[in-house]
Amino acid sequence: MSKHDSTPHLPRRKRSGRLSLAMMGASAFGLTACGQPPQEEQITEIEFDEPRSFESVEACVAENVYTRSACEDAYEASLEAVPRYSTLEECEAENGEGACTAPTEEQSQAATGSTGGSWFMPAMMGYMVGSMMSNTNRGRSFERVYQEPVYRNRQNQGNWNTATNQATQRVTQRNDAMRSSVATSQRRGFGSRSSARGGWGS
Repeated sequence: MSKHDSTPHLPRRKRSGRLSLAMMGASAFGLTACGQPPQEEQITEIEFDEPRSFESVEACVAENVYTRSACEDAYEASLEAVPRYSTLEECEAENGEGACTAPTEEQSQAATGSTGGSWFMPAMMGYMVGSMMSNTNRGRSFERVYQEPVYRNRQNQGNWNTATNQATQRVTQRNDAMRSSVATSQRRGFGSRSSARGGWGS
């Protein structure tokens, strides 16, 4: 494997390994197609590209920045991050009247891996997709795609632009938190095993 894994537009990760901002851990950027790096390898620096907003997978593909596979993977991972509620009343109490819907079979499959069950979610309006580059203390770089769902709630009242702005704020907050986590890990020193054990699900 070459020093630089620069294929963000051709992701080959399995569904269970998709990047989700909601599950980021400081050592997660080390996960690659070649497996998780040794515990002594740690992320020392990360950079995020400005995410782009799309109302559909086709809109993402038409932008000609990411492959169809990357656009589809990011959309499904975004669906996994959308809040889920057991009843319509619970969803609307949190997000506003008329802001919720039952998922389609396709959305349910993407979010839960099954078309069965009865649950509700804020109406999905689209999603955001960006790229991130991480460098390790062993001189390796990894570039990956990340995503964020854009959905309706009582603040945006179904307005796409407002919903996109809110998603941008969430992305910024999580990116800042990630940089802070990496900086903290650096201050603790590269010998710390605890910061290398984390994963996307932690």
